[in-house]
Amino acid sequence: MLASDVSSQRWDQLQPVKNPGTWLLKADKAAIHLALPAPEARRREHFLAADGQQPTNLELEVLRGNNDLLQVNFLDRCLLVRQAVGRLEAHQDNQRILATGFMVAPGLLLTNNHVLPEPGIAETGSVEFNAWYDVAGEAGPTVRFDLNPAAFFVTDQELDYTLVAVQATSRSGRALLAEQGYLRLFPSSGKVGVNECVTIIQHPDGELMQIALRENQVTRAQEDENFIQYETDTAHGSSGAPVFNDSLQVAALHSGGRIKRDAQQAYVLKDGTTRPTLDGLRESDVEWEANAGIRVSAICANLLMQARQRYPAFVAVLEQAMAGGDILGRAIVQVSTSGPDHVSPPSSSLMQAESSRSETSLESTPPQTNTGIAIPLTLRISLEGPQGLRAEPADTGTKSLLSAATGLETEAFKQQIPVIYDDLASRQGYQPDFLTLDGGAVVALPQLTAAGKSVVAPLLEGGGYELRYHKFSVVMHKQRRLALFTAANVDWIQSHREINGHKPTRAELTNIPDMVTEEWVPDARIAAAHQLSDIFYTDDHKAFDKGHLVRRDDVCWGNTFEDMQMANGDTYHITNCSPQIKGFNQAAYGVDNWGDLEAEVAKQTKAEKVILFSGPVLAPDDRWFRGKDSTGEVRVQIPNRFWKIVVAKETTGPKAYGFVLEQDVQAITEKEFKVTPTWKSKLVPIATITGLLRGWVDLSALEAISA
Repeated sequence: MLASDVSSQRWDQLQPVKNPGTWLLKADKAAIHLALPAPEARRREHFLAADGQQPTNLELEVLRGNNDLLQVNFLDRCLLVRQAVGRLEAHQDNQRILATGFMVAPGLLLTNNHVLPEPGIAETGSVEFNAWYDVAGEAGPTVRFDLNPAAFFVTDQELDYTLVAVQATSRSGRALLAEQGYLRLFPSSGKVGVNECVTIIQHPDGELMQIALRENQVTRAQEDENFIQYETDTAHGSSGAPVFNDSLQVAALHSGGRIKRDAQQAYVLKDGTTRPTLDGLRESDVEWEANAGIRVSAICANLLMQARQRYPAFVAVLEQAMAGGDILGRAIVQVSTSGPDHVSPPSSSLMQAESSRSETSLESTPPQTNTGIAIPLTLRISLEGPQGLRAEPADTGTKSLLSAATGLETEAFKQQIPVIYDDLASRQGYQPDFLTLDGGAVVALPQLTAAGKSVVAPLLEGGGYELRYHKFSVVMHKQRRLALFTAANVDWIQSHREINGHKPTRAELTNIPDMVTEEWVPDARIAAAHQLSDIFYTDDHKAFDKGHLVRRDDVCWGNTFEDMQMANGDTYHITNCSPQIKGFNQAAYGVDNWGDLEAEVAKQTKAEKVILFSGPVLAPDDRWFRGKDSTGEVRVQIPNRFWKIVVAKETTGPKAYGFVLEQDVQAITEKEFKVTPTWKSKLVPIATITGLLRGWVDLSALEAISA
């Protein structure tokens, strides 16, 4: 998620509460001693044995503040509970929403209201389980289940939670939801207190599962408040994630966070630097100084109340789940009956085993009618409900009090397609006569050789290989699924970039609201198999940025707002994208890199027109990357070098400057385009770039004017 998608608020916006808690920021853990009152201490010790486990002396010492260590079985419990945590995806209009959710009862998933505020959005949703790295650092197979809000949907805006039904069988038809198990929600309060640490298992930025392992210290936990707050030094949150205490019991539903600022209100990044804005930053780039979660006890009370009113057939299911039968409790029962030699991560057989707690049987549950949820208690319930009950959105007219009380921001990852004009077939593309050279000379589009024509993606309706957009063109390599080269007309005359003295902002041009980032789209004029979909870059485990080959700012010039907006939108076609690591792509994250070169070209040529040719060096020995596209798992070769040719009109005629970059480029400060000694280390003859293109592209016209 981009950090700019989070509506930031300042620390001093924390509103007074009835009994304000003590804030322990950057507390010295060695100096922490809980000194709990006797009744609270007894209640906390009760939770240590709530699932039938025997509290260890170390657990009791930690509870009393005398030790900060954990038993190694904490890791075993993490392996168990992660099974029930999934990566949630849904769509709203043309937005894509990514968050976290977790199973809390057979067939029922919990997440935030700000993620799934209404059944219509939930109908588009699905949850993916087992999305994590294995011991070898590889992403293993996952299973995806569709949401089913028609069967059950309860939400509350003030408590920022939504509970929704999930289909019993995966999309592939080969996996059962029951195999994932569920996490127990304890209706009583007191599972965690001030100064204690919590653990969050999450899918931040929609990535593979990550864990904030006890790096979140509780700073506020008032009995008369429905939320807790916890600081974090090294991890950031994800909407809808479970917040665990040290016994791996769910204490809260993660809801939001606050980004750290310095005295000048600049945003603090994880590398210690600061930025005045959040533009271009991911949620994982910034330093989060506080997080907030909704108490499970508050959710349970509200949930049971709504269920009794609207879903009476589900009340027994919810009460049973809150009493036990969860993935952790089952494992403890299994160990107690089978012995310690049988301790292992959960398996299908474990999840399908019949509960040994006969007193929690739900044989009186109404029989199934049509679609059903398989419950790992030899029980099946109807998703249609009695008398055809269907989900209706709860009254969410009351504005959430969490943000008012805490000043925190929600963190759901949302994407939206920018404004992209129709009728791509009418686009004119790159214009060779753009520089208005003497004698009517032009800078022609690079020509494909016979070998080049064999590797590029043809237009489906014929007419060659050039994908013409507004003010630029792209030619795609069909096997690599990346651009072979791009060509753009760039006008940096200030008056040509303003409308009535105002330069349109990125938000104005894309028409994308706060808390949403751009989703790139394919180009229907070439085969989908010749393009990498947006999901490749979204689900790439933060390996790459979506690198604009033709920068949107390069072509956002013209006489009208619509003219600029058309060019801006065209740059968000996936054909104009290439995977680049952040330190190489973004000027703010590297020193003298590709982003610096683009920024410096823009700076130097802001009062003149230039032509830019660029593309990746598609070498045969480029490393492979395993990721996903719209069809499933893919392996893609990732280029580690990129080339750019700048053609500028000079007094003696056009001159072409070619660059091949791997990492860094020194900034140029001269007013005219001039290559400094540092640039000269990257400056190459155009003929060198021709050689790198492996005989696919003829750059002889540019070689003739090589600087």
